[in-house]
Amino acid sequence: MTKIFDPPPFLYYRGLIPDKNDVLVAIVGSRACTAYGRQVAEDLAFKLAKEGLVIVSGLALGIDSIAHQATLDAGGRTIAVLGSGLDCISPRSHYRLAEEIVKKGGALISEFTPQTPPLPAHFPQRNRIIAGMSQATIVVEAAYDSGALITARFALEQGREVFAVPGPIYSPNSEGTNGLIKTGAYPVTSFKDILEVLKIKPRSTEKRKKTLNLTKEEETLLALLSAEPISIDKMKKISRLDIAVISATLVMLEIKGLVKNLGGGWYTKIKEER
Repeated sequence: MTKIFDPPPFLYYRGLIPDKNDVLVAIVGSRACTAYGRQVAEDLAFKLAKEGLVIVSGLALGIDSIAHQATLDAGGRTIAVLGSGLDCISPRSHYRLAEEIVKKGGALISEFTPQTPPLPAHFPQRNRIIAGMSQATIVVEAAYDSGALITARFALEQGREVFAVPGPIYSPNSEGTNGLIKTGAYPVTSFKDILEVLKIKPRSTEKRKKTLNLTKEEETLLALLSAEPISIDKMKKISRLDIAVISATLVMLEIKGLVKNLGGGWYTKIKEER
């Protein structure tokens, strides 16, 4: 681990620790995230993981767990830094996620001894480790008093890069991120913004550019989709395709990595790389 202020005397871990050649990037944000925050966190974590970066977060509800899961979905490695002992997963609902992180080549890390409960004071403490072991910290969504801003502050104090995702000016969940940008954090509109600042050359995208041989139905639905969610009912109304055809076509577009199922009959087009 890179040197940090007030380093812990010991670190406990389960899984595989990244080596010195790995690039670690933290993705943090609000526990009570919006649909916008979820979409951005999934997109950034997935694409950065595809570029070979290791994603670090805190296993908390909201942005943290979304970033971990998106990394796993991309076949990447992720590290969860806990505010408790390794045997006291918090929240309990993330026990399976924690196990999957370890199983798929990532790690759980904590400075707290086994059987240490997840006390409130522990979480700001663990944030310095999240920031310290990462070359950069990305704050996706954060209210004015969000704990994610503590992580960003630690990153700045430790000489790391800080990125923030701009959000609606009327959204309380974007007050913190918009404030970070006003005080000098890099604004993020694409995963390539992070690669550029960290001077990482993007991997070849030839496979993504190859001909996908889309069917007529796939082309029709893809033309209706964008970054804004659209319901399957609206697609049916506009395209005049049978609902069974639309459902089957959307499944194929998901397999090809072109659309994302948001649940409840809502879909969005996966943002194309620039």
